[in-house]
Amino acid sequence: MLITGWLWCLAGGVIAGLLAGMLGIGGGLVIVPLLIYLLPLLDVPAGLVVQMAVATSLATIVMTTLSSARSHYRHGQISWFWVRRLVPGLMVGAIFGAWLATQLKPEWLQRIFSVVLLVLSIRMMIPQRTGEPLTGVSKRLMALISALVGSLSALVGIGGGSLTVPLLQRLRVPIRQAIAVSSVGSLSIGLSAVLAFIILGQQMTSNEGPLGYVHGPAWLAISITSMLCAPLGASLTQKIPVKRLQQGFAAFLVLVSLELFIG
Repeated sequence: MLITGWLWCLAGGVIAGLLAGMLGIGGGLVIVPLLIYLLPLLDVPAGLVVQMAVATSLATIVMTTLSSARSHYRHGQISWFWVRRLVPGLMVGAIFGAWLATQLKPEWLQRIFSVVLLVLSIRMMIPQRTGEPLTGVSKRLMALISALVGSLSALVGIGGGSLTVPLLQRLRVPIRQAIAVSSVGSLSIGLSAVLAFIILGQQMTSNEGPLGYVHGPAWLAISITSMLCAPLGASLTQKIPVKRLQQGFAAFLVLVSLELFIG
């Protein structure tokens, strides 16, 4: 790997780690676009770039959200009631989403990612509901919704926080608690999807290692700094206005999504 490639991956890990801790997202919204531009410079075949970007992003999310979830646990913000409602569906959906990502043409997968990115960016700018949490939601409905979230998250390489945080807020879960639960959910999505990508990757004719669709060096470089920065991001949620940060980040993502769709 070129020195510049390592530097870009390390920088991406810093951003992903901070965002995972502060906003409850796994960092895929940053890592996937970064890897789509970076992997061709690392001699990855054009036909595998998008799938490897998605799989590698999810692998970094495992490391990032593991660190972030531990920090939120220490702060006492994780609601195990909502973890039990969400995680099983997220894991099943993530496996399906990983399989689907390997079946789509790269250009279509990139366009789907750009559209999802645009929608999530706009969603971040919309004020969320507040109030007492609603705990009487049907288990079957939550299982279906969480499975859809897991599928879409694995398909485009995001941890699911950009979907689960708004979902939990619509259920009137407090923002910091929603972010903490989202970290656990993102970890479950990452673990399930990465395992699927590794197994599916063994069937590639160009497979050169045990990690399948996961690009090992990029995963390692990004994971190092993201794990170091995730606890700092989690701590910052106690001190900074999260909603302002969400809005600024969303505006940036709009520009990224348009660039990816055109490109």
